[in-house]
Amino acid sequence: MRITPRGPVAGAAALATVLLAAVTGCSSGSGDDDRTSTLLTGLGTLARDSGTKQVTFLDAAAVRKLSKGGSRRFSSIAEPASSLLGPDGSRLFGQSFDVSQVDRAVDTSEVGHWEGSFDASAITKSLTSNGYTQSEKDGRKVWTPGDTGPSLQVSDAEISYSGRDSEPMSAVMPEKGSSLADDKRFRRAAECLGDVYRADFNPAGSSAPVPLAALGQQASSAAENTEVLCFVARDDATAQDLERKLRAAVDAGAPKFDGTKVTVEKGDQPVVRAEVPDTAEQRPGRLIISDVELWMTAAKDG
Repeated sequence: MRITPRGPVAGAAALATVLLAAVTGCSSGSGDDDRTSTLLTGLGTLARDSGTKQVTFLDAAAVRKLSKGGSRRFSSIAEPASSLLGPDGSRLFGQSFDVSQVDRAVDTSEVGHWEGSFDASAITKSLTSNGYTQSEKDGRKVWTPGDTGPSLQVSDAEISYSGRDSEPMSAVMPEKGSSLADDKRFRRAAECLGDVYRADFNPAGSSAPVPLAALGQQASSAAENTEVLCFVARDDATAQDLERKLRAAVDAGAPKFDGTKVTVEKGDQPVVRAEVPDTAEQRPGRLIISDVELWMTAAKDG
């Protein structure tokens, strides 16, 4: 799970990432609610093999609306999880680039796709000054570095990037039926998460007891946030065992997890779901930044 930490929470987040790493279908648009379809559409922009990395979806425009009533509360989960927004990457977009131009984003540590309102002319000018050249691949104009760095596609409405050396843009040019939205584990997790403005997916090996774990954020207002944990289990027995352990962890962690609902849905891809309400004083993302007991329980289950 890769929620970008700030300040003193960084150590706890790093520990949670290590623990989560130990936790050992079809295309979008088939009748899901609108926000789930938005999530699946986002996952549809990355190739299936991107799912071996941690994946983050963010509806940044929705977060900006929510954070007008409490920007500090949402600060840990308000920006895309992309290395290109750091000092070394942001220079490619020029001094005028601001993260608020990004409305929706799907990122891994290596590749990503953003939608928003961008100044393509200013960005391409900055790329040129940084030694980038333009070529055409599969009918699309791609900017590639002279030495090292990410390859990019840029328009006024979209930015795609890939840091891979071989076939650098293949990760953000998935062929039909080969995107993350077509991976049944990610599809199942997205359906479990439902109406979320942010989703962080942490994959494990396909043979792991929990092949995919996900944390989603839901909010009807700045003061009301709900964190949704979804664990795609290997089989029904694993799901039932994890459900029992999560219920025990909720009781042991009282009162921080008060109001949590834990359910399990059996089937070909069984899923354990924990819906955890936040108080107005608790910061979204706390389940991986500070209150990590539920994630630790899932890690131990592997």
